[in-house]
Amino acid sequence: MELITTQWAQESLMRGACPLDISAAVARRIASQLGLDDEPHGPRLLSQGNLVAPKECDYSPEMVGAVYEQCLDSAIRRHGGVHYTPISIAQKLTNIALVETEVGPVCDPAVGGGSFLIAAANYFRHLGIPPAKIVGELLWGVDVDHGAVLVTEAALALWASDRNWILPAGHLAVADSLKDGTSVFSEELVGGFSAVIGNPPFQNQLQEKTVRSLEETNNLRERWDTTAGPYADTAGYFLLAGVSMLADDGVLLMIQPQSFLSSSDSAPIRVQIEEEMGLAGMWIGGVNIFEAGVNVCAPLFTFAQKNKELKLWEGYDVEDREPFGRSKGDSWTEIISALSGVPPVELNGPELGEKCSATAGFRDQFYGLREYVCEMNECDGDWAPLITVGMIDPLRNRWGKGVFRYANQSWYEPVVDLNALSAGNPGLFKWVKDRLRPKVLVATQTKVLEVLPDPEGLLVPSTPVISVECEQDDVWLIAAALSSPALSAKAFARAAGAALSSNTLKLSATQVTKMPLPERVDAWEEGAKHAQLSFAAESEALWAENLEKTGQTMTIAYDLNNQDSLRWWVDRLPAWR
Repeated sequence: MELITTQWAQESLMRGACPLDISAAVARRIASQLGLDDEPHGPRLLSQGNLVAPKECDYSPEMVGAVYEQCLDSAIRRHGGVHYTPISIAQKLTNIALVETEVGPVCDPAVGGGSFLIAAANYFRHLGIPPAKIVGELLWGVDVDHGAVLVTEAALALWASDRNWILPAGHLAVADSLKDGTSVFSEELVGGFSAVIGNPPFQNQLQEKTVRSLEETNNLRERWDTTAGPYADTAGYFLLAGVSMLADDGVLLMIQPQSFLSSSDSAPIRVQIEEEMGLAGMWIGGVNIFEAGVNVCAPLFTFAQKNKELKLWEGYDVEDREPFGRSKGDSWTEIISALSGVPPVELNGPELGEKCSATAGFRDQFYGLREYVCEMNECDGDWAPLITVGMIDPLRNRWGKGVFRYANQSWYEPVVDLNALSAGNPGLFKWVKDRLRPKVLVATQTKVLEVLPDPEGLLVPSTPVISVECEQDDVWLIAAALSSPALSAKAFARAAGAALSSNTLKLSATQVTKMPLPERVDAWEEGAKHAQLSFAAESEALWAENLEKTGQTMTIAYDLNNQDSLRWWVDRLPAWR
C-alpha cells in the first residue's frame, strides 16, 4: 500500500474515523477513477461515512481490504489473529492451488479483506472468463466480521466493474465457518467447492490475548470430530472446515503458523486431514510475511496425490524449490529440514528414555521461583545456581561469565535461595530438590542441540531449560550423545517449526527422551571423553578442539558413513563467548 495512503489512513484514525470509513473513502476514490457512480447502484460500503481519500495515489481494488485490516485496532487484530496477506503472496499461492483443479467455485472461509478472492479473480480472468461470471458464480467468502464482508464485496465489485457496476451475487456471508461450514450460504452449492483457500485467523493458545475458552475448544473438537489438544492453533481447525467444503476433486490451501507442522496438540488434525486428502505441496514462508512476526507456511492438499514427491516453495517470493520425497504419514517437520539444508540421517538405536528421564518446568515453576532468586553475594543461606537458556553453550556453563536476563531483570550470578523457598513454597521446593541430581541440561531456541552437563547435581534449571536426569556414571555419555551432529539433525527433522525461528530448535522433554542412542559403544565412550575435556576447557582453542572431536567421534558412534551431518553441525556451532 502506498505511503501517502498509509499516512492519510493513520491521520484519519487519530481524528476519530473508523476503519470502515477509511476503506469506504478508498473505495469511492477507486470508483471515481473508474468512472463509476458512488450510489445507489454500487456496493454497500460506498455509503459509509464521508471521508475523502487523497488523489495522489495509484489505487487498486485490493487496497480497500488492505487499508481496512491495517486500520483495525491492534488489540482487535491480536485477539482475532487478523493479519493482512500481501496480494503478491496471495496471488502466487492461489495460482499454485487453482492450477491443481478444474475451474469451479472457490471459497475463502475467513475472507478478511478479500486478498485471496481477488487473486482467484485474477487467475480466472487470465483464463478468459468474463468478470461478471467470475464474481457472480465463482467467488464465495465467509467472515465473522461484517466489516470484512462489506470491504470484500466492494473490492470484488471494483475489480469487476468498468463504467457499469457488476456486484457479487450474494455469495459473501457474515458467519463463522468453524461452526456452520457451508450452511452459512443462502444459496446451496451443489457438489462442493473446487478450491478452499485463504489465511485464517492465527490464535496461539499460549498467548493470553488469543486464547480460547475451554468451552470453545470442546465445541470445536466436537464439531470437527477431532482429539486435537488444547493448545492447537485455531487456524488448524479451518483446515478441517475447508476439507468439509470441498468437491470430490477439490484442493485445499490455507496459510498456517509454522508451528502447526510440529505441534503435538495439532497432530490429530494433521493425521485427520491426511486420512482424507494427500499432502501435495508446501510453502514455507518464514517469519517476515506478517507484522506479527510469526513463521508461516501453507500446505497444499489434493484428493489424488499423483506421486510421492512433495512440491516445495519458499520465502516471500514463493520461489520453487527441489521437490521432497515423502510418503503419506511421514513427519511434516522433515519438510522444513529439507528446505533448510539439514542432512538426512537414519538412526535406529534404542531411545534415550531407556537410560534417563527428562522434564521441563512450566509457568508455575518459572513464576513461582522469581521471588526466591537473588544474586549469590546477597544470599545468606543455602543456595543453588539458577541456569537459564542463555547461560548454556555447547558443553559450556556461562553462569557468572556475563549478564543474563531472567524475569525481566539482569543478573550476574543468580541463585535460588533454598532456605527461603523451603519456608515460603514447600511444593516448589520439592520440585527444585528433585532437580538437584546428576543431569544434563538442554537449551531451547538454538541452532544445534546445546547441553550443559551437571554430574554433581548442583544446578537448578529455569523454564524452559530441559533437565535430562540420569545416573552419575551416564552423564558424560548422555552429554556426548545429545551433543552429536546426528541428534541435532534428527531433532530438526522431528521438531523444526516449533521454535521462534525456523532455523532454530525447540524440543519438548518428551521429544528428547525419544532421541535414539548410538550403538557403537567404543566410539560413544571416546566421544564422552572429548565431551568432558571440552567442558573442562578454559580456553577457546581447547573448547573448540574437543567439541569438534566430540562431533567426529559421535558421528562414528552413530555409524554414519558420510560427513554431511558433521560439516553441517560444525558450521552451526556458536562462537566462544
